[in-house]
Amino acid sequence: PGGVFFGLIKNTDRWIRPSFLGQMGYTSFCVDLRRQTQTPNLVLSKHALIKDDNYIPLVRDLNRRYHAPVVHYTAKAARFIVNGLPLYLDKKTPTYVIFDTGLSGMAVSEELFEGRNLQARKNREKSLWGEVSVAFETKAGGGEEGQQLVELSARKPITTPLGRDTPWTRFKGNLIVLGLAFLDGNAMAIDIDDGKLQFTKDEEDRQ
Repeated sequence: PGGVFFGLIKNTDRWIRPSFLGQMGYTSFCVDLRRQTQTPNLVLSKHALIKDDNYIPLVRDLNRRYHAPVVHYTAKAARFIVNGLPLYLDKKTPTYVIFDTGLSGMAVSEELFEGRNLQARKNREKSLWGEVSVAFETKAGGGEEGQQLVELSARKPITTPLGRDTPWTRFKGNLIVLGLAFLDGNAMAIDIDDGKLQFTKDEEDRQ
């Protein structure tokens, strides 16, 4: 995916020129797209921004296992629901989600796109990508009973397939890229070195 975080990727392979964050020594940032702030804000920090365990663990599998040249801000999805219907996610082949402020809607791997097409035709749905939500387990909750998952949702996001081939070596799994349609209304904080991601919603959305 291109345009990831407007250049806010920190860690890259050695053959790539050093990133802005890598050169400046920042370890955390927050992209605040909450409506209550009126204007979008970007905060860069050399200290941790996440103070509790209600965060989504980030993974580096795409870089370490499949040799993506940069460390995308990536988490594993716990569930993926479209128009109230869950799409099957095989635990043996994890579903990776990249968070991308350079994307307006959503991009999904070919297998997920085709599976959704079949599901929609079978159920005679009018909208292919109507109400879409993606949920993630947190370090504090882990999806156990009585604990909430963190959920991002969007209505009719522009959705495109990523194609059958990925630029990464022997990639196995599903891939989802979530853009601004899902991030709007949230403040998204990332502690890069600690591998932590946390969302804070608008006040009105929490009521």
